[in-house]
Amino acid sequence: MLTLKSINFEQQQFQSHQLQQLHPEKMEWLLGRSAACDLVLPSPEISRIHGQIVYVDDAYHYIDVGSSSGSLLNGKSVPANEMCPLHTGDILQLGETFLHLEALTAPSYSGSADGLKTHPPISLPDQQWAGEDLQCRCCRIVDETPDVKTFCFVAEPPVLFNYLPGQFVNLALEIDGQPVMRSYSISSSPTRPYHLSLTIKRVPSPSDQSDLPAGIVSNWLHDHLNVGDRVKLIGGPMGHFTCLPHLPPKLLLLSAGSGITPMMSMSRWVQDTLTDCDLIFLHSARTPADLIFRTELETITAQLPNFQLAVTLTQQPQGNAWMGLTGRISDSLLNMVVPDLLDRAVYVCGPASFMDSIRALLESMKFPMQNYQEESFGGKKARPTALELTATKGLISEPETVIHPGKGHHALSTTAKATPIVHFTQSDRQVEADDSASILELAEQEGIQIRHACRVGACGACKIRVRQGQVRYDAPPMALTAADQQAGYALACVAYPNGAVVIDA
Repeated sequence: MLTLKSINFEQQQFQSHQLQQLHPEKMEWLLGRSAACDLVLPSPEISRIHGQIVYVDDAYHYIDVGSSSGSLLNGKSVPANEMCPLHTGDILQLGETFLHLEALTAPSYSGSADGLKTHPPISLPDQQWAGEDLQCRCCRIVDETPDVKTFCFVAEPPVLFNYLPGQFVNLALEIDGQPVMRSYSISSSPTRPYHLSLTIKRVPSPSDQSDLPAGIVSNWLHDHLNVGDRVKLIGGPMGHFTCLPHLPPKLLLLSAGSGITPMMSMSRWVQDTLTDCDLIFLHSARTPADLIFRTELETITAQLPNFQLAVTLTQQPQGNAWMGLTGRISDSLLNMVVPDLLDRAVYVCGPASFMDSIRALLESMKFPMQNYQEESFGGKKARPTALELTATKGLISEPETVIHPGKGHHALSTTAKATPIVHFTQSDRQVEADDSASILELAEQEGIQIRHACRVGACGACKIRVRQGQVRYDAPPMALTAADQQAGYALACVAYPNGAVVIDA
């Protein structure tokens, strides 16, 4: 068996290949542009049948079969139709494609008796994902629309992905030497546990308060992540935006744009489990070309009598007939598509402006908002109000406090109207705070690394331990449980120091 890696710098393609003996009498492998070749190299400089690797006298050899552009072996030209011995570490060059021979072992036939092509034995995982960090390999990329791709991942070593439909994960990458994390909703369903899919939209990059422009991670994934590349999932699945475990008997999913992602996870779950849930899916898109998962949703609708799909377009399509709904979601449109709206649980996901308008619309229609849920990772966080939430038990609340150097990490004394001080114990830094900077922003000003992703308190990646003092929020933090707060944890991206605070960071 030959193990080799193909590298095409012009096309930015890097792939690993194995050439196995797929027939008892086959001891040769064709290389070229033709789909009939054993190793297909889709490059215009490569001939349809460019070369051949043969196993003769217990050794592998390469033969250029008269290609138009020729072949190089370790930088030297290969004469046409002449056998050249191959060794581990050799580099073959066919046009602009380099083939690095990583391993050479004697051929070993393991196919079926009739000579049909077979895969090597597959070992299926039996271990469930328990929420630990996972190294994952991208195994497939699907172009959903011109600006949306689905990235499919398997874990290394393999696990069965265990999560609730509608939840999200934190994806860790390194871009230009800088570690970054972003939160993405899972579009696959836990009923298909052997892989996990993230459907990601290319995003324009306006400036925001983060150290990286909005959209830079999504756009990097579109431009640079290839099949075979590795990424890391930090922690387990997160979020409370899910229809489980208490599935409503009647469900309305409302989404716009890429907000369709968690809705697709829930729809696939309903399809796979044949659950008796009356589900209406209403999606808003700009044009027919922007309809993500269009074909699959149409298939689910055709197969499930309890699944109803409705799509409305906000822009008049150019040159294409559209026989469906048009315009933004309004009370009249809702009454037409969902006449029993008040009897349903409603889940909403999309841009912040879309969710704001839907929330206001439902309130005006006297919808029982206790049956309403929404999900979003976009937008900017608001500045804190007077709402104060104690981060640890039994700590001081008044008057304001300040840390005095030289009295130990946790030495606090009371002063009237003193400037709040945040003490980062692991970094041994003390930072003066004001009302306009969160704990995460204060840390970044001092070069202190705190892991983070969404910056709006939705993902929980920036959870830190508050050893002493209090923090305050503009609203109860979404990704922090009451048990977390009782244990002394806070979300650095939306927590503001209320007086002197001692932080584990």
